[in-house]
Amino acid sequence: LKKRLESLLINYKNRADIDLSMFYHPKTEAEIVSLRDYLESRKIEKVEDGLDGWIRMVATNRLTGHSAGFFSVYTLPPNQAIAPDRQKKINIERNQTPPYRDIRKIIFKKSSNLTKDIDEITKERLAGVAKQARFLTLEAGNTHSIKDCSVQLTVTSPPFLDVVQYAQDNWLRCWFNNINVNQVEKKITMAKNIKDWTKIMSGVFKELYRITKKDGWVAFEVGEVRNGKINLDEYIVPLGEENGFECRGVLINEQHFTKTANIWGVKNNGKGTNTNRIVIFYKNL
Repeated sequence: LKKRLESLLINYKNRADIDLSMFYHPKTEAEIVSLRDYLESRKIEKVEDGLDGWIRMVATNRLTGHSAGFFSVYTLPPNQAIAPDRQKKINIERNQTPPYRDIRKIIFKKSSNLTKDIDEITKERLAGVAKQARFLTLEAGNTHSIKDCSVQLTVTSPPFLDVVQYAQDNWLRCWFNNINVNQVEKKITMAKNIKDWTKIMSGVFKELYRITKKDGWVAFEVGEVRNGKINLDEYIVPLGEENGFECRGVLINEQHFTKTANIWGVKNNGKGTNTNRIVIFYKNL
């Protein structure tokens, strides 16, 4: 990994095709663009290997955050990228300018941290599992490449109506990976009301029942929305049962104070989603 990173050619005159000056020091931006171009060329030439994939994964995760372990100046949590104009306001409020971050050192340090507890036995086990693993990008209600009665356990969580703006939160990650965020947005379920949402989820449960083995399980995680007025598990339980599952219980986890909530100005049991509700379904036929 270190050798691959050191071999990366950096053109410090490089700039992104969009304005990212509010997030990155010019030298950092040049390194990010150079890495982006390298990864894209490897993909186009069909020579992208596992090491490239690892670098892409870690770099995507390090694009923005609120510590020196990320490529950017201090910004909001790393699981979403705020709009450039909002970042400009944060920079003014904090009287900050983007410092230089050496992306190769950050990628290597994060990689070392991620792999520090993986011994040889674990490596072998993961390599064996990887040969059987499949990564699919299909609608949850139409997973046609999965055989009937072939899945022992599904763990999933759908969009909570239109509460989370997934495409907007990932605009920077999409840019880095040359993914058209507008095309992605068209494929994401964004139901504005509970009637439309339950109709979509009914199709998902029909498909889940088809692929689940006898004596198989589904853990379906939802929450409460509209300031606690709608508990989505109350709609999910009958949907699962209508499609053939037995509901064996609902695990409710009440959220406590988190760093992310504090950054967004959300107090305990106030705004946002304050409970996780995991509905457990069982298939006995």
